[in-house]
Amino acid sequence: MDLSRRTLVTGGLAAFSAAQLAAQQSSPKLGVIGLGNRAQRHLGALKELSGVEIAALCDLMPDRMAAAKNGPAANAQTYIDYRELVRDKNVQAVVIVAPNYLHAEMAIAALKAGKDVLMEKPIGLNWAEAKRVAEAAKQSGRILAVGMQRHYANDYAAIREFVNGGGIGKLNLATLSEYRGDWNPKTTKVDGEAWRYQRKYAGSSLLEFSVHSYGFLYEMIEAPLVECSATGGAVHWPERTTEDIIAVIGKYANGVRVSHSYCGYAPGVPWRLTLVGSQGTLDYDRKTATVRVEDKKPFALDLKSDNTDSNEEEMYRGFFEAVRTRRPPPLNPDFALEATKLAYAAWMSIDQGRIITDKDFA
Repeated sequence: MDLSRRTLVTGGLAAFSAAQLAAQQSSPKLGVIGLGNRAQRHLGALKELSGVEIAALCDLMPDRMAAAKNGPAANAQTYIDYRELVRDKNVQAVVIVAPNYLHAEMAIAALKAGKDVLMEKPIGLNWAEAKRVAEAAKQSGRILAVGMQRHYANDYAAIREFVNGGGIGKLNLATLSEYRGDWNPKTTKVDGEAWRYQRKYAGSSLLEFSVHSYGFLYEMIEAPLVECSATGGAVHWPERTTEDIIAVIGKYANGVRVSHSYCGYAPGVPWRLTLVGSQGTLDYDRKTATVRVEDKKPFALDLKSDNTDSNEEEMYRGFFEAVRTRRPPPLNPDFALEATKLAYAAWMSIDQGRIITDKDFA
């Protein structure tokens, strides 16, 4: 009995150690570029995961790096120039949480240096830039994931599964209303103004905010965009160059239409998505998803809210798995391009005053 118990315990410890080692080996040594507000969600998620080592940190502000040197980053090397981090041979994968206008430049540099990359969205400020990033990933053979982390949200997953499973029949129409207050006033300033208020640094408001919803919609539409018309501008804050009012209409190759309205100065107005299918509707307000289908009483969809892990934690698990297996992650460049295409098309339509078609992306 004692020998068997000892053998069992010893074997259990050995298995536990092997599992720990496997977890460590499956997580590349990370270099994190950009330690502002958004980076805190990344660092918080990494602290919750086992076997993670942050080998290097980079930011223009030394105090941010000093504050981040704890947990998995306790022994991290620090750099002010991101190019030095990219050259660091101890860094195996680069995480980019810098302002939008730096994403493509940093991602391409890291990919060319042989690093795997997890970058915050957007993949690029415009279509041409986004394509360059995707091409760099393809040519390098490295793993690239684009941080549209809402893909991993419990509610999104439940709705996506229901709709893609034919819960409301064939999807025909999606109407989305997004209203929010102003951007974080503590956003880092570039040229004396918060970078999120400037198109040349942020891209459009759709790229900065609505791209998460566009990714969600694309996973249910599952067809390429063929036509887009949009209008909008800096109405409430005319001194800015990012739009605060936008209206978008999109058409997809399978006939699905999308209608999206965005306002950047209307706090307290609920986000709302209505999906219309051939057999019913699904109405979601980020709290309850109400389904109405033929010959049935309306019911609330189970949104599977029992999983308490953050979206960022799940995103990193997906990224680490892709690095380990060398298989594309769910948030791969092709997904990011197609999911973001509506935002690029809307921006082009607003600027050029015309309908944008799939030929504009050829």
